[in-house]
Amino acid sequence: MKEWLPEDIQAFRKKHNLYQRELAQLLGVTREYVIYLEKGVRKPGKPLKLFLECLEREFKRKEVKKRGNRNLQKG
Repeated sequence: MKEWLPEDIQAFRKKHNLYQRELAQLLGVTREYVIYLEKGVRKPGKPLKLFLECLEREFKRKEVKKRGNRNLQKG
């Protein structure tokens, strides 16, 4: 399981163009908690780490699907 350091969480959020509020909604936590995670004040527990990994896989899956659709349109 990935460790999910503060910089990993912030990089994930920025990579997917999410505001802290939006990531908080996806994770089922408050915006303040996301801020604490990104500052290293709090560490994500195992359930939150697993959920972050699921979100990461889902975003990757959608990205691959989107690229595939673009390739079909070009061809």
